[in-house]
Amino acid sequence: MRKGTPAMVEELYTDFYDQLLGWCTARVRSPAAAEDLVQETFLRAMDHLEDLEPLNRAQRRAWLYRTAKNLAVDRVRRQARETPAEEEQLALASFQEDLSQAAVAQLIARLPEGEKAMFTMRYFEGYNARELGEIFDLPAATVRSRLASAKRRLREWIEE
Repeated sequence: MRKGTPAMVEELYTDFYDQLLGWCTARVRSPAAAEDLVQETFLRAMDHLEDLEPLNRAQRRAWLYRTAKNLAVDRVRRQARETPAEEEQLALASFQEDLSQAAVAQLIARLPEGEKAMFTMRYFEGYNARELGEIFDLPAATVRSRLASAKRRLREWIEE
């Protein structure tokens, strides 16, 4: 059983929720995302009652803000790694509208073998960079770089 009391989290929530929400909103510029960050922060606090128990009020407040900051940084990193699905679908739809399936297949066939497989798996089969990295035993950043290179080549070939 966890040490600490849920009453302590309730007290922290009462004392710091509004301030933390304002701080998070200023950081992520989205009330909904800020609300999610604050909620996750307090969920983490509930999971770390034993760590928070010996801290004084100021230290608990600092813990909340540091946790919220770390969650916000993780969120930004995650967003930077992954292109929103809507943008990818729009780009793919536009690409497919401009060229026939045969032309697309011919262009993709010109890609180096590894890029061809990654490109096909990413944009036609729905794998993300992390999953492709596991399949090809590469860091997700390398996969994203190779996909960007493949897209760049395809654009150049389309313009020819």
